[in-house]
Amino acid sequence: MGGWETWALTKHHRNMLEHCQRAMELSMVGIKNEDKIRNTVIRSKTKVTDVLTRIDSLKWRWTGHMLRGTQEKWSDTITDWYPREGKRNRGRQSKRLEDELKLTAGPKWKRVARDRVQWKLLEEAFAKRHTELRDII
Repeated sequence: MGGWETWALTKHHRNMLEHCQRAMELSMVGIKNEDKIRNTVIRSKTKVTDVLTRIDSLKWRWTGHMLRGTQEKWSDTITDWYPREGKRNRGRQSKRLEDELKLTAGPKWKRVARDRVQWKLLEEAFAKRHTELRDII
């Protein structure tokens, strides 16, 4: 794994990934932006999975895998580590991976992660939450 599973993507990065995927899908189908065809129509033709949903799903799976591990790993240690108290420096993202996980699994998300069945059920909710937020914003 490359470490990207722990990134809390900013809105800017999520938008960049979304636009890049749309451009690739338009190129695959041979359509131009000027044709004004809806994204849902293009997605039904290409049958490509949404990149942001896939990222969220993989991030959720990796977190569950990491927390169920029996060995002491740096990734587990870093999840509990808080480098400083208070505000982050200017330009630093205020959101952490843990914040995203708590929104879906609740404050006891580490305990929930140990139960594979319950964690798997929450995977779709985690990925869907970001999709719904994108539609609202």
